[in-house]
Amino acid sequence: MSSVLKVEETKELTRGISDPGVLVKAHWDTVLSILKKQWSVLEEAKGQYPKGPRTTPKRAEELFKMVYLQLISLVKDEVPLPELRFLPFGRQLTRNILIFSLLVFCIVGFLFCVVIIAHVQGFLSLRETVFLLLSACALLYIPFPLYRRTRINMEHNCRYIRDGNKGYVIMGDTGEGVFISFCAHEMAHHFLREKGKGGGFWEEGWARWVQLKISEVLSQEYEVDALTPVLALLVGELKEALILTKGDRPVPGWVRRVRSPFHTSSFGRWIRGEPGHSKKSFSVHALGTAAFALLVELRGDEASKSFLKG
Repeated sequence: MSSVLKVEETKELTRGISDPGVLVKAHWDTVLSILKKQWSVLEEAKGQYPKGPRTTPKRAEELFKMVYLQLISLVKDEVPLPELRFLPFGRQLTRNILIFSLLVFCIVGFLFCVVIIAHVQGFLSLRETVFLLLSACALLYIPFPLYRRTRINMEHNCRYIRDGNKGYVIMGDTGEGVFISFCAHEMAHHFLREKGKGGGFWEEGWARWVQLKISEVLSQEYEVDALTPVLALLVGELKEALILTKGDRPVPGWVRRVRSPFHTSSFGRWIRGEPGHSKKSFSVHALGTAAFALLVELRGDEASKSFLKG
C-alpha cells in the first residue's frame, strides 16, 4: 500500500482489508496526529461536566431510549430496540467493601494488640515493633484498590448479547455519564448484529465512533460527563495501536506519557486499582478503533455510511 492514502482509495477499505493493522502501519503518522488531537480534546473535556448521579432503574430506561433515538438519528436507519437488563451492582459493591473494610480494620487492630504486648513483654525490639506496626497499617490500604478495581471491572462488564433473534444490553448502575457512553457502544453492536454486519475489527472501530458521536451530543443535552469515558478508551486504544504497529519507528516521548487505562504494568494496575485486560481482545479493539478513526479523519462521516453499505 502506498504511503499516502487518497480519499477515493478508502471507499472499499473495510471490505478489502481484513487486518486494519496493515492500514494503521502504512499511515502511522496520520494516526499519531489523531492521537494528539484526541488527547487534547480529552484534557479539555475533563471537569467540564459532572459524572452525574448513580443511575436508577427508571432513569436507566429513559437514558437507554434516548441513546437508541440518537443512534437512529445518527445512522438514518432503524432496528428493533434491544432489551435493557439493568444490574444494580454499585450499591451492593459499596456495602460489601464496607463490610470487608471493617473486617480488615479488626484484623489490623488485633495485630496491633499482639505486637504491642509482645514488645512490652520483651519479645520484640523497638525496631521490630515499628516494622510490624507499619506492615499492619499497610493492610488498611487493601480495600481502596480492591474497590476501584472491582468497580471498573463491573462498569466495563456492560455487554451486548443475543438470545435467538433478540438482543440484550446489560448495564450496571453507574453514573449517568458512564451509562450513556457505554450504552452507546453496546447499542452500536446491536445495530450491526441486526443488520448482519457484526464481528471483527471494523465492528469495534465503528462502535467506538458511534459511542463518541452520541456521547458528544448527550453530554451537552444532559450536562453530564459522557465524553471523558469514551475519550479515555479512544486515546488508550490509539496509543496501543501505534505501539503495536510502530515497526522500526521510534515512538515519540509524549506518546509514552499519554495516560492509558490499558498500557500499564501489572504492579501499576494493582496500585491504582485498575483491572487487567486480554491482550488479544484489546488488540482487536485498538487496531479497529485506530483504523476506523483514520478513515473518519480522511473521509469524515462518509466513512460510516460506506461501512454500513459494505
